[in-house]
Amino acid sequence: MPLRQRKLVGSLLLLVWMLLYTAICVQIAVSWLPDSHLARLIFYPVAGILWVFPARPLVFWMRG
Repeated sequence: MPLRQRKLVGSLLLLVWMLLYTAICVQIAVSWLPDSHLARLIFYPVAGILWVFPARPLVFWMRG
């Protein structure tokens, strides 16, 4: 697959991944997270970092 096409496909997959990941995080935050500032202080930074690990192989694949 040409590099330009690989970047297009990878970008679209990253966009879909981020939308799904965001929806899952919001659902977890609304449904399961206790109404506590400490819980939010822990959950949101962790959720903000965890999306990178599944996305990393895709970014490396896009680079060729």
